[in-house]
Amino acid sequence: MARKLFAKELTYGVFGSLIDLILWQIFLVGASVGKSGPRGVNQAFREADEILSKINHHTLTTSWHQLFKKKLLTYKKRQNLYNVEVTDFGKKKLEQFLPHYFTKRPWDNKIYLVTYDIPEEKHKKRDLLRKFLIRIGCKILQKSVWVTLYNPRQLLDGFISRHRIPGMIIISDIGKDGGIGETTIQDLLVRLYSLEKINDRYDEFIKNAREKNKPVKFLLLDYLSILKDDPQLPFELLPDSWLGDKAYHQYQQLQSGLILTRSRTRP
Repeated sequence: MARKLFAKELTYGVFGSLIDLILWQIFLVGASVGKSGPRGVNQAFREADEILSKINHHTLTTSWHQLFKKKLLTYKKRQNLYNVEVTDFGKKKLEQFLPHYFTKRPWDNKIYLVTYDIPEEKHKKRDLLRKFLIRIGCKILQKSVWVTLYNPRQLLDGFISRHRIPGMIIISDIGKDGGIGETTIQDLLVRLYSLEKINDRYDEFIKNAREKNKPVKFLLLDYLSILKDDPQLPFELLPDSWLGDKAYHQYQQLQSGLILTRSRTRP
């Protein structure tokens, strides 16, 4: 039961839907089947890992048909066998929902503060602004004061103009060696972005990945769920003990090993 709940949590935490999960699995390791139709579907499901084996078969079958109906999957005949492959359209969809690790993170060495004073009677406009600030990656420092690492001027100018946000909105900046009150920028970012909790999750993932008896697919999903929550701050602002890069390389090794293993075991 615990494994089933874990699979469900990771599925919707990373992908949002079972269709996305199946698409990811087929893209990662493929799903060669003997032939199309019900028999082929059943064989593909038998090849599926323990994640899909915990999901109701009827639900799997429905999702499978949806993948073909949406033109995310197709059959390709090779050596008298029909292989299931992700279409180009499916690959584009994968790119949209899979979190990516950014090896380059350009930054102008400034921290931006957004402060505003919007009349109380315009609280709907104020709430709209708050939701937009969250959407562009800002973190609330205190009431009406938000922090972001990237210059929000252009985005905010367009949003304020389109939605006719009233009141006064000010954008200021400080350098990375500055501080807010008695708190350094680095300490502030650790707190605002919950970096300690994320780093602990990376540490646990790395330890689990080194154990030979851990299901690889669960480990891959576990990593993606952490990466989805990782704000991927500029490398200059991360703590010295940060494990994000180490975890990423561990993920790459697991992914490469899984693909290599599957390719060797196929006829």
